[in-house]
Amino acid sequence: MNQNIKTIILLGFLFIFSFFAFNYFTNINEARVELPPQTEQLTTTTAVVIERNKETFDYLETSFDEYINSLFVGLDNSCEKVGSWYSLTDNCIQQWLIILTKIDDSKSKYLQYSTNARNYFVNNYQYLTREELDTITPIFLIDERINRFSEQLIEVENVLLSKSNQSDNSTIIFLSSESIEKARDIGTKDLISGCYIDELSQENEEEWKLVDNVNPRDSKKINYALKIQSEINLDPICMKNLLFLILNNEKGWTNITGKGFQLTSVEDSDFVFIFATPEKTDELCYPLETNGIYSCRNESEIIINNFRWKEGAVDFGKDIETYRLYLINHETGHLLGWPHKECPKEGAIAPVMMQQSKGTNGCLPYGWPVYEIVSANFDD
Repeated sequence: MNQNIKTIILLGFLFIFSFFAFNYFTNINEARVELPPQTEQLTTTTAVVIERNKETFDYLETSFDEYINSLFVGLDNSCEKVGSWYSLTDNCIQQWLIILTKIDDSKSKYLQYSTNARNYFVNNYQYLTREELDTITPIFLIDERINRFSEQLIEVENVLLSKSNQSDNSTIIFLSSESIEKARDIGTKDLISGCYIDELSQENEEEWKLVDNVNPRDSKKINYALKIQSEINLDPICMKNLLFLILNNEKGWTNITGKGFQLTSVEDSDFVFIFATPEKTDELCYPLETNGIYSCRNESEIIINNFRWKEGAVDFGKDIETYRLYLINHETGHLLGWPHKECPKEGAIAPVMMQQSKGTNGCLPYGWPVYEIVSANFDD
């Protein structure tokens, strides 16, 4: 009986094994059956390139530079503007007026040309070659250049208006070049040297250099003092002597004041000459605007800008002696109550109270108060 049970168990085991084996191999065969190929669904976006033709730009037959050069070719060489408009002769100013008026008459044409160039660049910049860029970009600057010419036209018109308003019966004084040259001689070479020294003294730590051995106050004279900023390499003794020679010269203000000038202390003075750096000049002249390049008279102080004392002004050329005479006498004139004047006529000597540092308007630079002497002694 035991044997029969063993046989039955063995047969059952074989049956179960056969069943699972059959299912296993059946699944394997089914997996090996090739499925029909599926159609691959591909989605492709095709870039549509729009071929855009570059616009064309109509260049003017005559460029702006060529047009401007054609106008200025007729300007006299002597009429080149290097300083103030007032430094030019009447003939030169008229030449400038003609040229600038022609530019102003043509500005709408060239401004539109500049606008067209900008629009063309914006619409076509990605297609432009380097050569085309180099040709078209300068056209953008026409606006700015035309605006500057328009400003110059206004300046010239204002100068002409100012000149036309000058009195026709003003005193006019002409001097020969020899007389003007002789007027620079005041008996010392310090005028041309400007009293500059090679090295600064290291001993003086004060802000200002003062002069010793000055005179006591004298009510019968005009009393002035002298201060020099320590960082300026000017010799105070030399400057003391130079100022005395200028202020008491027979061609100077003594012809009007009837008094001589003498150096005193700052405390005893009627006014003070101060030689200062451009920065200090701006500070001491405030609220007057000297902009680092001008001198001034501010109440009882005459502040001489070291830049001007050393370099002079455009219309004086290399004649630094005449300029220094002018600078001292001009600011002293303000202290004595004299206002600014204009050039009375082209070719005449300039009044000392004219702002010659800014230009002489066709007059010849001059450093003595000749017109003021005539006005004080002979005008009604």
